[in-house]
Amino acid sequence: MATDFFQQQDSARRKTVQLVVYFVLAIAILIVLVYALLLGLGVYGGVKPVSAWWQPELLLLVAAGVGILVGGASVFKVAQLASGGQTVALMMGGKEVPGTTTDAREKRLLNVVEEMALAAGVPVPPVYVLEEPGINAFAAGYTSGDAVVAVSRGALDYLTRDELQGVVAHEFSHILNGDMRLNIRLIGLIFGIMALSIIGRMLVLTSGRRASSREDPRARIALMLLGVAVIVLGLVGAFFGRLIMAAVSRQREYLADASAVQFTRNPDGIGGALKKIGGLAEGSRIKNPQAAEAGHMFFANAFAGGGLAGLLATHPPLVERIRQLDPQFDGQFPEVRPVGAEREEPEGPRSGRVPPFGGMPGFPGLPQVPAPVLVLAGDAASRIGHVDPEEIGYAQALHESVPDLLRIAAQEPFSARALVYALLVDPRADLRDLQLTQLKAGAEPQDFAETVRLVRPVHALPDTHRLPLLDLAMPALRQMSPRQHRAFRAQVEALMIADQRLSLFEYALRCVLHRHLDAQFLPQRPARPVHNSPQKLAQPVATVLALVAWEGQPQSDAAAQAFDMGMRSYMGGDHTYRLPTREECSLADFDAALQTLNQSVPAIKRRIVIACTACILANQQVAVREAELLRAICDTLDCPLPPLVVGESEGQSQLKTMEGA
Repeated sequence: MATDFFQQQDSARRKTVQLVVYFVLAIAILIVLVYALLLGLGVYGGVKPVSAWWQPELLLLVAAGVGILVGGASVFKVAQLASGGQTVALMMGGKEVPGTTTDAREKRLLNVVEEMALAAGVPVPPVYVLEEPGINAFAAGYTSGDAVVAVSRGALDYLTRDELQGVVAHEFSHILNGDMRLNIRLIGLIFGIMALSIIGRMLVLTSGRRASSREDPRARIALMLLGVAVIVLGLVGAFFGRLIMAAVSRQREYLADASAVQFTRNPDGIGGALKKIGGLAEGSRIKNPQAAEAGHMFFANAFAGGGLAGLLATHPPLVERIRQLDPQFDGQFPEVRPVGAEREEPEGPRSGRVPPFGGMPGFPGLPQVPAPVLVLAGDAASRIGHVDPEEIGYAQALHESVPDLLRIAAQEPFSARALVYALLVDPRADLRDLQLTQLKAGAEPQDFAETVRLVRPVHALPDTHRLPLLDLAMPALRQMSPRQHRAFRAQVEALMIADQRLSLFEYALRCVLHRHLDAQFLPQRPARPVHNSPQKLAQPVATVLALVAWEGQPQSDAAAQAFDMGMRSYMGGDHTYRLPTREECSLADFDAALQTLNQSVPAIKRRIVIACTACILANQQVAVREAELLRAICDTLDCPLPPLVVGESEGQSQLKTMEGA
């Protein structure tokens, strides 16, 4: 089984430190080599005798020059990629797949990505296709809010749906476990290390242009030799870059493979994709020259060869990866032929899959209000960042149960905005009329007309569909222009405060929009973990738990009991905190406390999630509004929460639902 989400987050942080250490060592070696090169050129030009090998001034000058060059190039590249995964996808020649595509293979890919995102509890990422004949894929971004998934044309042509799902599950593991941020940082550092080769080519070209001048031939030769030597140093930098890629990424590929199997419980899916890579003439090769910088991000080795008997390979050997999944694999790869997408799309739950909702047939078996939680708080926290087949079945059924009118609206950049407005329109007639009047005055006429068209079908949706529908609309919303986004943001805020109060659903929706949509239009650096003491964070945790307790338990005694259970879960025993009155709890204080808690280390975030879940489960039941609040909490903490699925937990009976929630 794959490692716990919070352990994976800690592992990614440690890998970042390891990456910096490797980077500093590579720079130190380059400094020594450049220093030796300049000494050699000095001797060649008769400037210094051979015995003058120790020159501190020259060493300091070289160290400063190499540091500025490599560090500056790295900072430039990281800044270039600051907008997240979309920049990486475009750099690799990817083309975004529109939600309205009519291509059967692309539609199948979108469905698989949408189902995986809904099952993982994250907004649907934009999907790109690389026009490459090999079978490969990658996920890129800093967080799930700016992530993209890119798949090669070869993967669409040659992989079955189960195999494609296995590859997508592998990439979602990278999204959920913090690997993407590490990978983008690695791109920047590798670019800096390889910048010397660019300088070397410039020097060689400069010496060639001076060949016809009257300058001393010896100086021209020295300049050309310097250029050639710097190019060689650039190759040395490339060597270290590939070495760092291999050191950082290999083990995480094994973990992502294991996570894909855990997510789907179908080792033949990802295993079949790996076998087809071995049997395809193009394999997993990516011809785009930018692959040299981003090879570590791909599902499989993007380069033609393993490099020095696999020493520099960015991924584990293909056969070893397959045998981790299929110990009986004999090393014989199958003949690979294109597959048909149309006849492969299922009409219902696929054979061999765990039926959704614990064996209950189809989506209608899920109670609309409330949604039951079937695990204790510690088990619920362990589900963060994980996907199970039951959740994939839930996502498939939810996806199929959304009316075509709303599904198409979620995929259209124009109507996606109106869909969000419709989600915020209140069902009460007086408030609805007020909101629509304000919207008509502030929005474009076509946006207003589309919102009016969508209000009725949106209101007919079960409450359990509201946030998932927003998740489905996220790729289309990301296609807005900055001007459109500013207008959209203003209209959303106006609709929320029309009644002078903010409901829990409105707060949850705003959290999702700000967390994931603003990441593209208002890029900010992700919060760095600065808090590692649970005791110092007890007060903001109490602020969060107080609102959670009052929202789930309207009676003061029950709310106090739920608050106490949450604080005990967080503190690990007795505590001195008492539940404030309902009037003292505000969403503003709640939000400020969450922003503080988001700056804590993963181990503390785990305790926070356990505490919130324990508070909600104090009465062994949860309403949809509590599930939405828990989603907002986990989303703010960057802890993706899978949907709450009906079923039987091992050794535990099904919790009762709460009527009238």
